Amino acid sequence: MLQSDMLNCLKGYVTNLKQTGSPLLSHPKFPQYIEDLKAYYRDGNAESLLAFTPFLDEKTLETPLDKHYFYQNTWAARKIFEIRPKQVVDVGSTALFVGIISQCIPTVSIDVRPLPVSLPGLICKRGTITDLPFEDAAVEFLCSLCVIEHVGLGRYGDTIDTQGSIKAFNEVSRVIKTGGHFLFSVPLSHTSALCFNAHRIFNKPQVLSLLAGFTLREEQFFFPESGNEKDVSGLQGIQSCIWCVHMIKN
Repeated sequence: MLQSDMLNCLKGYVTNLKQTGSPLLSHPKFPQYIEDLKAYYRDGNAESLLAFTPFLDEKTLETPLDKHYFYQNTWAARKIFEIRPKQVVDVGSTALFVGIISQCIPTVSIDVRPLPVSLPGLICKRGTITDLPFEDAAVEFLCSLCVIEHVGLGRYGDTIDTQGSIKAFNEVSRVIKTGGHFLFSVPLSHTSALCFNAHRIFNKPQVLSLLAGFTLREEQFFFPESGNEKDVSGLQGIQSCIWCVHMIKN
């Protein structure tokens, strides 16, 4: 594409933005997008087929990253690869985590919104953590990362239920077999709290009492950097860490 042709395309593009009242025109980084485009097309080797697809918020010094999810997911993956169960049952964890795990160990994904994918090693089923599609004591390894704290708050279209998280822990206890593994994470502080309708915050004694039939095998605290249990006491107000837990059914 000649630079003159590009400029004509650009003129028509900006005119259309003005006519439609696009918020792009008031974006502080949009003028730089235009200048970058002009600079690119001053080179005669530029591609001839042009589409305007502005990404304006990615010129940062740091990679956008939710460290809580990064650390919890890598922790959980390490645990799964160490234990190497015959099958992983995952309830509601992130799609990327589930997809990667399924390529190493056969995985059944249970979600109120089943993943719309087809992948060898991955079975996707509709279900909820308060009504799992398994018989009593049928599951060897169950994983659920940053899920239980949301149950019953309506955030994902579920029914409002103040006992939602309690029912989730009870249902998990029902389906895991003796000697089976439960890998999960929840927001944790020294005092329980509610951030409606985002999530609940638990305290450790509260969760341990709900999982009285389990033995704690390993735990990790992320603030989001890795910390330890004594750091929990320093949290203020509704601050919380992510508590990653590996338990075994007695």
